Amino acid sequence: MPENTKLEHPILHTLRQRVPLFVTLAALFIMGYPIALLFGLPLAQRDMQDLRKWDRGTFEAAPLARIPETNTDTLQFTEGLSSPALLTFANEPVSTNYRLTDHQLALAAPLSPGDVVRWQGVLEPRDGGIYAFGDVPDTRPDIYVDGAHVKAGLIEANEVPDGQRTVFTFSVDNPDTDGADNNEAARAHLGRLLVDDQVIDRDTYTVAEVNRTTQVVLEDAPPFNSNVRTVQGDYAWLDTRRIVFNTPPARDSTVQATNQVMRLAAQLEGNLDGTNRTFTFPRENLLESDDERQLFVGSILLSNDDERPEERVDGETSVFTFASEQGIITLDGRVLEAEVDFARAGNKVTLRTTPARNARLRQHPDYVINDPTAGEVLLATAPLEPVWSSRYAYYAEPSCGQTLMACFFALPQHPVPFPHWIAARAPAFVQKFPVSDERNVFRAIAYTTTGTLLSLLLGGILGTMLAVVFVLVKPLEQALLPWVIASQTIPIIALVPVLLLVLGNLGITIQTSLLPTALIGAYITFFPVTVGTVKGLRSVDPLALDLMTSYAASPVAVFMKLRFPAAVPFFFTSLKLGAAAALVGALVAETESNNARGLGFQILGQVQSGNVADVWLLLLVSALLGILLVAIVGLVERVVAPWLTSGAGAS
Repeated sequence: MPENTKLEHPILHTLRQRVPLFVTLAALFIMGYPIALLFGLPLAQRDMQDLRKWDRGTFEAAPLARIPETNTDTLQFTEGLSSPALLTFANEPVSTNYRLTDHQLALAAPLSPGDVVRWQGVLEPRDGGIYAFGDVPDTRPDIYVDGAHVKAGLIEANEVPDGQRTVFTFSVDNPDTDGADNNEAARAHLGRLLVDDQVIDRDTYTVAEVNRTTQVVLEDAPPFNSNVRTVQGDYAWLDTRRIVFNTPPARDSTVQATNQVMRLAAQLEGNLDGTNRTFTFPRENLLESDDERQLFVGSILLSNDDERPEERVDGETSVFTFASEQGIITLDGRVLEAEVDFARAGNKVTLRTTPARNARLRQHPDYVINDPTAGEVLLATAPLEPVWSSRYAYYAEPSCGQTLMACFFALPQHPVPFPHWIAARAPAFVQKFPVSDERNVFRAIAYTTTGTLLSLLLGGILGTMLAVVFVLVKPLEQALLPWVIASQTIPIIALVPVLLLVLGNLGITIQTSLLPTALIGAYITFFPVTVGTVKGLRSVDPLALDLMTSYAASPVAVFMKLRFPAAVPFFFTSLKLGAAAALVGALVAETESNNARGLGFQILGQVQSGNVADVWLLLLVSALLGILLVAIVGLVERVVAPWLTSGAGAS
């Protein structure tokens, strides 16, 4: 060694040797993020495009925000509505000339209060901000306090009362707290609490904001299966004839109800030329099945129903009878064209082509949603009066969010979670079950490790014995080696059930036995050990064999002094390969045998439960276990063949 060469500190030497490992781990951690996006973004894109996963919105004709006290030429409405909009009163278009600007409507001629509203009645005040109707209204009317419109609103509790629960949470966004635990602000923002039709005294419950939800703790548990709600508008309906206000009106206030008030409705776009039957809603992505949709032509409410034929669609009948003598015929959602696809004679329709058995044949007397995505409706008769709607439902926006990344983070389960998500889950996963529970992950690791080591032992012994026999008896190798190779073509997933059936018939409890794991692992391990050891036993230098023969060495001496040392590196290399394969076999055997003590069963359970982060944790544990098993084989190699490691170090 040159004199200027300095000896490196052992710790620095070890760290320098481990640098490639640390770099590799860091690279894998960083690569986890683009991989997670690669697998997760397509799912987020699917959620954004799937209308079934969108939030539903409802358009309702906006009533007057305030009833004028005298004649007026401007009207204010509760909601803004862009053109085209239609002024209506008592479900009839108003012929008065007007101009719409957001919430305000300018009239060409003044209107009196009696022209814009017809009062149904005045509500009677009761204690606690409760008001009652004299008679039960046919439909729930609009409520005005001193001529100003008020809105109804209720939010259900997230939990269902079970007769014992006293803690309930409400998904109420409180902008005043910004996530802080401001209990007074949370109480003020919550509104009045209702249990069924009873108003709960504010002194009998406490309110706090917990994890951005408003939590309510009641003194007494509500009855089983009752309704726990909070008023989130100006008022809420207690029953068919009573309402309760969040903030009770002043004692001298007048609370009135009406079903007939001027409203701004949505006018459908389309030519009113007596021939056009296609019109478009202001909103796209309509709900096809919307029982509450109200579509008018002038003052006539169109039917939203469809008619089934009297005859059964059996694949042979082509003449069908409907209740109405006119309407739009659809077959499996496709609109049929009159005189082309069918002929009509009164309420009897003859199809040109016999529909398939159980095809969905319907007649729509007034209209059909022709293209819900575009908001397009097809009328049975071309109108000459405005086509408008006072109420309809639509898909408003994706529930997951407005952007692709928002929908990505909103996924209930990510196929590949971000690495730091998996790391954050690790402590809770490890502490999920105590050590005394056989479902504890450390006990599962120990159990699977024991089975894999046992399979390595059996597979190593069997593979070594076969290799020695093949080398010593050449005809046996020619006869058996093809069958050894063929044995590895049998899928493990098919072999395991057969083995379990045999062991079960022998009286072995496969759900708790290590034998299936050992046999399957040994079955996988013996092949690489056999092939590698055979190659090692035959890797002896021919000159060395000739020299031993010239010395008249016995076969045992030749084997121990030449073949065995030559085969050791091949044997342990094959055993390392077999260790990884044996672990896979052990996991498969544990899964198929429902052995709850091993890692394989835990992986299967987490997959079935949808706990993706836990699945990835178990996969990482399995990978680390495989590395550990290979390291154990390397340690045994150091003990059995120290000349190999010392030779490597010397070089």
